[in-house]
Amino acid sequence: QFYPMTRPDYRVQYQDILYVNFFTMNQEMNDLLNPGAGSTNRSYLFRDESTAYIYGYTVSDSGTISLPILGEIEVYGLTLEQVKRSIKERAAKYLKDAVINVRLLSFKFTVVGEVNRPGTFNNYNNQLTVLEAIGMAGDITDYGNRRRVLVVRPTKEGTYTYRINLQDKNLLQSEGYFLLPNDIVIVEPIKSKPFQLNIPTTSLIITTTLST
Repeated sequence: QFYPMTRPDYRVQYQDILYVNFFTMNQEMNDLLNPGAGSTNRSYLFRDESTAYIYGYTVSDSGTISLPILGEIEVYGLTLEQVKRSIKERAAKYLKDAVINVRLLSFKFTVVGEVNRPGTFNNYNNQLTVLEAIGMAGDITDYGNRRRVLVVRPTKEGTYTYRINLQDKNLLQSEGYFLLPNDIVIVEPIKSKPFQLNIPTTSLIITTTLST
């Protein structure tokens, strides 16, 4: 069966960190505009969270980022594609046929509950599904309930929750299928977990009693 996927467009918020990269025919201009471009080894860029803060552009409380030569550009409330168009329009005054890439570096999400590696993770793609998020957390444990997964989504209007059943194909139509920055995925335990955890102790007691 075919399920059309509607990916939500994330809109830039205050204190988000964006990566903006320029490609032009002028190498000197590339070195001037791109963070870390003058380094002989750029492989270290964004290898960890600290370099994202150093080489990324943080959205100020006024909703703008400050780019070399181009100056202040309004980005708050825009999608990444809209941010790209705004930067390209401003860059057209100074650069000819520039290719511009924009990425969100502050895409964090949290997976907790019955997973093998719970924690907070960084995503460097422009989209992420709940299945990929659980995979990054090491998959669900033997005591996790795949039918009861909760996605918690904080927004400026309030907090939304989405109940997901990973064994139901209607998952693909849920608004919680594609994750947004700061989403929290909670995998609930199965109801029989306390019983299963106590099986070794119960077996020992029974065996000892019978032996006695």
